Amino acid sequence: MKNCKIKAFSAVVLSFVFSFSYAQTYMYGTTFEGGDNNLGTIYRVDENGQNFQKVFDFSTSTGGNPRAGLTLAPNGKMYGFTTAEGQAVNPGGTPSGSFYEFDPVTNNLQVITYFNTEEPLGFEFNDAPLLASNGNLYAASTYLGSNVVQANVFISYDISTGSLSILDTLDYAAFGYLDSKLMQASDNNIYFTTVRPLPNHAAIIKYDLTVNTFTLIHNSLGAVVLPPNGVLSEYDVPVNNPLFEASNGMLYGASRGGGNYDEGNVFKINKDGSGYQTLHIFTDGLAVEGFIPAGGFVEHNGKLYSATQQQGALNQNSGTFYTINLSTDAVEHPHILGVEGIDPIGTFVLSPNGRLYIGCSGRTTNNGSLVEWNLNNNTLTQRHAFNGTDGAKPYRNELSIISNLSVQEQASIEVNVYPNPSNGTFIVDGITDEKINVVSIDGKSVGFVIENNTITLENAQSGIYFLNITGVSGKSTTKKVIVE
Repeated sequence: MKNCKIKAFSAVVLSFVFSFSYAQTYMYGTTFEGGDNNLGTIYRVDENGQNFQKVFDFSTSTGGNPRAGLTLAPNGKMYGFTTAEGQAVNPGGTPSGSFYEFDPVTNNLQVITYFNTEEPLGFEFNDAPLLASNGNLYAASTYLGSNVVQANVFISYDISTGSLSILDTLDYAAFGYLDSKLMQASDNNIYFTTVRPLPNHAAIIKYDLTVNTFTLIHNSLGAVVLPPNGVLSEYDVPVNNPLFEASNGMLYGASRGGGNYDEGNVFKINKDGSGYQTLHIFTDGLAVEGFIPAGGFVEHNGKLYSATQQQGALNQNSGTFYTINLSTDAVEHPHILGVEGIDPIGTFVLSPNGRLYIGCSGRTTNNGSLVEWNLNNNTLTQRHAFNGTDGAKPYRNELSIISNLSVQEQASIEVNVYPNPSNGTFIVDGITDEKINVVSIDGKSVGFVIENNTITLENAQSGIYFLNITGVSGKSTTKKVIVE
């Protein structure tokens, strides 16, 4: 009898397309590959790492293969780099990516400038720009010129005027080359690690924004034997190893190489370059610890959190999560990754819900995943597995959080929802493999059960709800429903 009533009601189903806005907190990231053009995507999830949506596909015209994530600016826009494709703005140059602005409200992307091998700005910007305290964005290219010289070109972008400026070029012989995200400390100076030419191995550099000068504050010889003191176990090959200023005022860092076994280490140092200490030395073969740390740090409740790319044996296992206790300098290894994700190459972000999220590249095993670390119960959960169509290989991603975003949802796929109003059970015609989430009128997620094309809201009170429906193509629609 119930089915008969539904069929009778279906004759008067309203098929509608509309737009509305509501406030929500989202975390945005990028993938290096995948999407409609296999050049990467921009995606977002809610503050719980759920309700995944692909919001943009990179193309040859926008530039592709973004190796890092996005930076949120005070104007509400997000900024990032791609490392391939685009347009050759100088004769004879090879297209090498772009610098872009992304609007999270409209999901529109605008290219600010293109890069190529003959561009004085340099090319291959592998990390998201730094938003400095003066409101400008800062970044550094990895290479300069068609002969691929390892020379970092430092640039700044004035968001208010839209002007892009070359500040200086980091001299490789004197300072090494940079391939990690910039970090601004409490003294307003920018700090970063570099890989130096032999016989040196690595360095920490300070960039003074007031006078635009570089200063080498610490030089590392890596892991070498220096009689009579034995092994000097310092950092080496700091690639995708941004520095972090902890609440105690010291700088903390990690490196992919160095230490006694050249498998990476963790260290701390004062901002003036004094007081260097190696806190931990990684080695392969110790499955519970992992090795090759490939990311930065985030601080929460007196600890720093980070990850290693490898675990146990090279390219055989998934990686590990580790912590640094700021009171004792003890490095602990609470988690070995398994089915949750493989190869974390990035930095955790602390969501407003108090949980940590990080992207895993998947190595050659899969397309990558988004992993949640619930610090309350110390559990790991895979929140999303990339399938190639929605993206693949999230590299160097530190998710960017936008709170109270007023998002315009515009229908772009056709589905019918009925009966509407109802007692909390709705039939959705026109769905097969779509992803669905439900939010209340105040933007909170609502639990539901779905069987075939019937959705039943759990514990739903009378009121207005929104069904967000995303198809396999990434296109979406939102349906307003009423529970009586």
